[in-house]
Amino acid sequence: MKYLLLCQFKPASFADAPAGAQQQIMQAMMEYNHQLIQAGVLLAAGQLAPPETAQRVYAEKGRIKTQEGLALEGDTQIGGYYLIDVPGEPDATGWAAKCPAAQFGALQVRQVAYSPL
Repeated sequence: MKYLLLCQFKPASFADAPAGAQQQIMQAMMEYNHQLIQAGVLLAAGQLAPPETAQRVYAEKGRIKTQEGLALEGDTQIGGYYLIDVPGEPDATGWAAKCPAAQFGALQVRQVAYSPL
């Protein structure tokens, strides 16, 4: 079963960390990536560009419009993702619990209900 792990965080929680702590977090994330690869469960992963670089595409009165940046609800952002293939939800939440991002943010675990590929 495929699961998407969405890494959520508050920018201030990471930005306010001392440079040494930021480096430790990044090293821990790289080690986590390696664990996923070694276990053979990682299908895809990525770090997202900041929300202010995003383009929002939506319909308004029957016309497609675009807007630069994202209107953020609260101050939580999605900073990255992992797409994993595991036997079930307990495995997916187990991998999410091991992610260093859970120490300064949260991970949303969502099963992929349909994929055309």
